[in-house]
Order: sequence, then structure tokens, then C-alpha cells
Amino acid sequence: MTSSPPFPATLKFSHRLTLNSVLSLILLYFFTSITAETMNWTVLIVPVASLAMFLPGIALKLPRSFDWLCFVILLHFTVGVSNSMSSHAAWHDYLQTLLSVVTFISAMMTSRWLKAWQAKKSHTTSNETE
Repeated sequence: MTSSPPFPATLKFSHRLTLNSVLSLILLYFFTSITAETMNWTVLIVPVASLAMFLPGIALKLPRSFDWLCFVILLHFTVGVSNSMSSHAAWHDYLQTLLSVVTFISAMMTSRWLKAWQAKKSHTTSNETE
């Protein structure tokens, strides 16, 4: 019988934080587009779809999904910062920037710790089969 190493608390926390921050960004995009004077579906669908496509990989704890999320979230960060620096910045621009930073850091750490846990798990199972 093979036993895998326990899931570290830091990995559980960073995984939950990544999931919650991605969902928070999606909700932020929905609420800001609903409250806008004119509803532009393209402005809503593109950022939401670019984040929502990672949700299955995040739920399955696939390290590559977290890696790619880090790349994509940099675009959201860039938009948030450029909107925050404009003369007509709103509270949601600052929140978008903050949530994208939290998402980037938590996704990066989740990927790192998940890869280390999987390597430890495969090392443990290979030693038990010998």
C-alpha cells in the first residue's frame, strides 16, 4: 500500500487564495460592466474568459495551469495599473491591480509548492516499490 506525503498547509492556503482571487477578479469584471452606462460585451467576455479557462486546471491542481495563469494575469495587472494611473481612475481599477498582484503571487507559490509536493510524492512511491 502506497501512502503519499500529506498536503502541506501552505499549499492548501495558496491554492485557496489563488482560486478565491481569480473568482474575485471575475466578479469584479461582471459588477463593473453591469454598473457601466453602456454594456460592452467584448470588454466583459475577454477578461472573464481569459481567467475562467484556468478554473478547471486550478480545481484539479495542475501545476501548468498555475504557470500559465501567472503569464495571463500580468496582462490584467498591466491594464489595472494603466487604468489606475489615468486621470479618471475609479476604485475598481485599484482593486483590479491589487487582486492581480495577489493572484500572481499565490499562483506562483502554488505552482512551486505543488511541483515540490508531486516530486516528493513520486519519490516516496518509487522508494516503496523497490
